Amino acid sequence: MTVALLARSGPADAAGADRADANLLADAVRECARSGIARRALLLRLSGLPQTLRRPQHLRLARAALEPLAQVDRARIFTLPGDDLAVIWRGEAENAVASVIGALARLFEGEDTPAVVAPWDLFLLPAQGDMLLSAIQPPAPPAPVSSPARTPPRRLDVAALTALETALATVDVTSFVRRRRIYAAGADGMFRLKWEQRHLSIGDLGETLTPDRSLQADPWLYRRLTRTLDQRMLALLTVPQELRDARPFSLALNVASMLSPAFLRFDAALPTILRGHVMIEMLPADVLGDLSAFVFARDFARERGYRLLLRDMNATLLPVFPLARIGIDMLQLPWSAQLADYADAGDGPLLQDPGRTLLTGTDTPQALSWGTAQGIGFFQGRMVEPG
Repeated sequence: MTVALLARSGPADAAGADRADANLLADAVRECARSGIARRALLLRLSGLPQTLRRPQHLRLARAALEPLAQVDRARIFTLPGDDLAVIWRGEAENAVASVIGALARLFEGEDTPAVVAPWDLFLLPAQGDMLLSAIQPPAPPAPVSSPARTPPRRLDVAALTALETALATVDVTSFVRRRRIYAAGADGMFRLKWEQRHLSIGDLGETLTPDRSLQADPWLYRRLTRTLDQRMLALLTVPQELRDARPFSLALNVASMLSPAFLRFDAALPTILRGHVMIEMLPADVLGDLSAFVFARDFARERGYRLLLRDMNATLLPVFPLARIGIDMLQLPWSAQLADYADAGDGPLLQDPGRTLLTGTDTPQALSWGTAQGIGFFQGRMVEPG
């Protein structure tokens, strides 16, 4: 298969096409992680060479040197910003790789040119997808001029919490609402949108209303604050236009909030079309803190058609909360590299019911590869977002 390189009419066209090729290469790397189909990649970093080795004839010869790889199975060449080049292909191609590397070595390490570090790297996909994505990212902007150190925020105390709750009673929290899309993994390797997580950004809210306080430093006062935020979120969702065109969504609430008048008003305002399509997210502390209150809230929510999700789990908590025994529909598991370590070290499977598990923070090929290998049913993160 011969791959033709597009001619560009000018520098602006070339820059735009190079950026487009970089995006297409990143998409191909992510697709390898999704599908699990192994591929190889070669990245030729011409941008890091001395100018004497980046003349037009060198660039033409470099492109020609890649031709053996352009003939192998499912090969594709990408022209990247800075005249860098990349090739990805499927299957074994050792002879072609050896031919390409030999040609590049002769081109850039000839007798008449100074010795340079070999400007090419080979990658195995999807295992080394993170490394390839990092290599093709644009350089980071220069570090800003240092400014005086910011005073660390103080702990939230009762007086500050009271003042914050008073402010929250009147402030418009609409601008602090955030949504995260949740996707279901299909048998065909595709990811389909299932629902949205809605929550108030506590970080942004704190920066705006109390920038000199750390809202989460005191766990007990922070828990009290989350109940106040629950009330504001429920009040916001009770406004008819907020739910008129809503798709299925989930909402993080404390047990006390589920038993409050604000929740009853929200439940009464919920359109019939959404009944049975709203999920309540709860913390493990809600289950352990007051078991009888949790059981009452759980049964009440189920009777009204809500599904329940236990969020912010980790590998050590998973054996403590079996889904069937506690009557929860799903678990939410934030991604961390330690998950793979726990899974490898355990005697049995880490997840007892992976099809009812949501993996959040799926922002790298490693996270997605681990999640799909475990059979996890739902994902959130950049790796499953369209494009």
